[in-house]
Amino acid sequence: MANAAPVLAAVDFSPQARHASQRASRIALRQGCPLALLHVVNEAPLAQLRQWLGGDTLPGQRLLDEAARQLGELADSLPSGSTATSRLALPGVPVDEILRQAEALGARLLVLGARGTGYLRRLVLGSTAERLLRRSPRPLLVVRQTPHEPYRRALVAVDFSPWSEQGLALAREVAPDASLLLVTVVQ
Repeated sequence: MANAAPVLAAVDFSPQARHASQRASRIALRQGCPLALLHVVNEAPLAQLRQWLGGDTLPGQRLLDEAARQLGELADSLPSGSTATSRLALPGVPVDEILRQAEALGARLLVLGARGTGYLRRLVLGSTAERLLRRSPRPLLVVRQTPHEPYRRALVAVDFSPWSEQGLALAREVAPDASLLLVTVVQ
């Protein structure tokens, strides 16, 4: 990862997303690569606002401005030495925009929190992390808690394909001091 390919942290301003941005920052610092923060403003609520208010874009613009402000604050709160390129995607479907931005940036690793802000939505549709796991061709790190130290252990699923080799190499880069546990499942 010591190339120009950035680590992309997708955030929704939940506590778990803040943990993910901190972990992504640590990984980017250790690997000497850029960090990009991304927040996608969900298009559905904005469309509903436009419908209710007769096409007035002022509340929608305020929502975008507030998201940009929070993204800047999050970037400023990262560990010293971190320099994050804040990116605010225009309104859209979060998973689609995250994938689009990851492709545009050539992101080497996607990092996001284990749970977002919408508990009921997660029950009905599945979490953003779950949808990204199904759709992303890029490695995805899902962070559950505040990073206090480098990873000590890493579980790597292998099926002895070329992708397994790439996954193992990435685990070594993300957690170079961790003991790796390789697991495979046989029917």
